[in-house]
Amino acid sequence: MSVHVSPELTPALLDARRQVRSGNQVVFGIKAVYGLSTHDVTMPLNERDSIESGQIAVTIDPDFDPAFNIGVIDYERLKLKVRYGVQIVFPGMWKMVTEGKHDPSLLNPVRAMATDTCTVTEDLRGWHALGLLQFLPGSIWAGAEGG
Repeated sequence: MSVHVSPELTPALLDARRQVRSGNQVVFGIKAVYGLSTHDVTMPLNERDSIESGQIAVTIDPDFDPAFNIGVIDYERLKLKVRYGVQIVFPGMWKMVTEGKHDPSLLNPVRAMATDTCTVTEDLRGWHALGLLQFLPGSIWAGAEGG
């Protein structure tokens, strides 16, 4: 995954920067995110049915308010937290729809809000991320509970 830091100052970004307590913290905007999974996963459709996802593609959601895509790095604690809107595409959905098993509207990208809580390496050159996806209303997985 790649994260591009945006220099644009929005009112929301300025407010977030004012709330930062320590001089060792930096608030930044997130402009571009993209990534591909290394393997497929079993995705539930309902209590009975599931599909194999195929390689999953994730990208920043262009319909999200850019001021919402934000991160904070705390150099003193070596912590990083980012929040951003994404669109996710699963080739397994295409296969399922083209086989005539489900409605073609399922081919629309799945929209979600991603929040990553990260531990930054001592040399500040990388991080370990623990991510959470919250599927947005209208998504096939909206209201789903993960494990």
